[in-house]
Amino acid sequence: MTVGFTVDMKEVEKAYNVIKDGGLALIKGDIGYGLIGHSEESIRKMYEIKGRPASNPCITVGSPEVIADVAKLKDPRLMDWMMDISQHTTLAVVNEINPNSKLLAGLSEYVLSQCTKDGTIASFLHTGEFIEEMVKLGLKEDFLLVASSGNVSAHGNNYRFEDVQPEIVNGVDYYLDMGVAKYANEAKLATTIVNLTNFTYKRQGVNHDMIHASLTKFKEEVLHV
Repeated sequence: MTVGFTVDMKEVEKAYNVIKDGGLALIKGDIGYGLIGHSEESIRKMYEIKGRPASNPCITVGSPEVIADVAKLKDPRLMDWMMDISQHTTLAVVNEINPNSKLLAGLSEYVLSQCTKDGTIASFLHTGEFIEEMVKLGLKEDFLLVASSGNVSAHGNNYRFEDVQPEIVNGVDYYLDMGVAKYANEAKLATTIVNLTNFTYKRQGVNHDMIHASLTKFKEEVLHV
């Protein structure tokens, strides 16, 4: 966590309840400030205030427990790799959709269409303590959080609250200045996204070299591919 900011569970519950009531929240993750919602209204608002093309899907907010529900893994042993690498870095993973997911069943048709693509779903891992506490609350109620970066599209991640564009701040139902994101960087690198259905990278971002080296070793030593 950033020095000077301590997670307040009352704020976690407040933010979670705003989202549960259909609102959109602006929360700091380790990779930067992000927009999080669940309802159709909140996700439509997310796209509107970002100016994000509808063809660009959102990413679900994950954890090993979330992945176990929403995803059908290419190889079940990949869960071990995800649990290990997510202890060291933020990342996002793409997997096939689990057609029997309880979490996905709770989404509207529109939201489901916006956080999945071609039979796959992307999920953040190791997002930061505040958001991870929200994920825990959601798991108790089969409630899935859906997210995107908290910035106008094509402008790069915002690592400080004061850098978030006014149209983003004014468009949400909850926000909190949480200081500087853990992985703030001058290059404005976002989360590395690895597609575990074919072992390619949708995006090479923060700690890509670490993630790639770890996955390569796991493929060779465990999966033998």
